[in-house]
Amino acid sequence: MEIILVYTSIDRCYVRRKFKTLAGAQGFAWKMVGETPEIGHVFQYAVSDDGIGKIEIRSGATLQEIFPRSAGL
Repeated sequence: MEIILVYTSIDRCYVRRKFKTLAGAQGFAWKMVGETPEIGHVFQYAVSDDGIGKIEIRSGATLQEIFPRSAGL
């Protein structure tokens, strides 16, 4: 299983990462947008509380798996 995440920010930072484990993907995502970000339901993304960063899951996992404690799910 390969999990692919993309982080983007309002200042045009773009980071694409591949992970072999859910724990690794969670660690990266939580570092970038926090453990309980705002969840966008239509396009499947998570946004940091300050609105600066966004995580998109391209493959291999769901938002529910990456952010199990998020209230928006």
